[in-house]
Amino acid sequence: MSQFKIPTLDLSNSGAQSTHQLLLISKDKKVPGGLPKGFPEHLKNHAALEGSRGAKFSLHGAASKVFFGVGDDRTFTAQEAADWGENAGTFLASESILEVQVCFPEGIKDPTVVLNFVKGLSLAGLRVETHKTQPSKKATQLRKIAVFAPGAVIDPSDLKAVGPIVSGIAFAREIVELPSGDADPQGIIDRLKAVYDSKTLEIEVWDEKKIAKEKMGLIQAVSRGSETPPRFLVMRYKKDAPKKQSLYLVGKGVTFDTGGINIKAIDWKVLLSMKKDMGGAAAVIGAMLAISQLRPDIRVVGLTPLTTNGVGPKAIYPGDIVTSYSGKTVEIMNTDAEGRLILADALHFACREKADYIVDVATLTGACVVALGQHHSGLFSNNARFSEVVRDSSERSGEPAWPLPVSPRYGEEMKSDLADLSNMGAARDGGASLGAAFLEKFVGQTPWVHLDIAGTHDLAAPAAAGAQIKASGRMVHTLVTLAQTLADRGNGANDVASGSLARGKGKKG
Repeated sequence: MSQFKIPTLDLSNSGAQSTHQLLLISKDKKVPGGLPKGFPEHLKNHAALEGSRGAKFSLHGAASKVFFGVGDDRTFTAQEAADWGENAGTFLASESILEVQVCFPEGIKDPTVVLNFVKGLSLAGLRVETHKTQPSKKATQLRKIAVFAPGAVIDPSDLKAVGPIVSGIAFAREIVELPSGDADPQGIIDRLKAVYDSKTLEIEVWDEKKIAKEKMGLIQAVSRGSETPPRFLVMRYKKDAPKKQSLYLVGKGVTFDTGGINIKAIDWKVLLSMKKDMGGAAAVIGAMLAISQLRPDIRVVGLTPLTTNGVGPKAIYPGDIVTSYSGKTVEIMNTDAEGRLILADALHFACREKADYIVDVATLTGACVVALGQHHSGLFSNNARFSEVVRDSSERSGEPAWPLPVSPRYGEEMKSDLADLSNMGAARDGGASLGAAFLEKFVGQTPWVHLDIAGTHDLAAPAAAGAQIKASGRMVHTLVTLAQTLADRGNGANDVASGSLARGKGKKG
């Protein structure tokens, strides 16, 4: 793994002049602290000084200044802040500026915007060089960030919370980028064990024998085509607080997806990206690491079924019928619809433990990419109020999710003539909703949200500019914010179902 370290984060009471500064300029064209003496005439009409979003330049000296346009305050959302923060951090590193005071315009009043910009700055420059014989010697990450935001009221504890969230995202990004031979099921667990705190997080690992004994038939079925044995990872935070409401986080962990017998007949670059089909599991693991450090007053359990979808001689065939952990039988119509299979067994595990809420995260369908592109994840739910809380958490975390339908009619299309269910709808249309409808069959009445991150698991512009690795770590922050929000609202399980939870309330993180 990399030598990633969280930058030191502090609040400033004034726009100090003794350190390097990142001056954010909005459309009001007011430069925080004003232009310095002797400012070059030829730069006075630069787009950055007009507040043009993403325009930037630097003036070097004993205390360098970087001028960075952020556009209209009203449209500089948490997502924009996170992405442009990362873009700015990459630029700072290219200018050899590793300690900086970031000065926000007075017009930025939302603390979540400030915190997400700092998050982006902190993540910039993350590198994975495990297999480089001559890794880069140039420092690419900020070491210290001071925050001056005169228009926003920032709780010091919220700024402090950015550190564990950044650390969780960094862990998720790294394991997604590693070769599948390194980040195979056991490899992921080994990397988790190297960094977690056993005092706040309990880990239980089911090997292939335990998976078989417990009759997790769908995980077994997907793993049959590979010589790499599967694992089922259970992470428990506050396990000794049974009276606390419980949030179960489930992440799809296909460490390489060939498509199975329905092998992926696609561009080689797309197949290369199939090592990233465990982005959901990475998000859940990263979130559990952060949650165990931040310690919200809620019981959280992370579940990640981990396997490879291979094409070996024992691989499942189209037309096979498999019995799931829940007892429901599933006809395998397409072996490349494997993510929903392993998630189904994990979702039933959560229901057996009487979860109050369930959220699953998965790179599930190309159809979701077609529908929403790279900037919004798909959100599906069986509970409108819980969906609202999760969506609000995603917005405040700079990782917006957009609601898509999962009505009973989609569920009807997932029925099989020969088994209880089919893992594939008869038609290609509505693929994202059909995938969600299959998962819904395994959650019963438990408030549940499915987040499809197929289009968002990699960075998009502007955050991707200059980044060595492209994995986004999407949904780590959202899951942490959700846990904090539910904890702050106390015994809210019944409130979510009955509709007494309003959007925008609770702790912002």
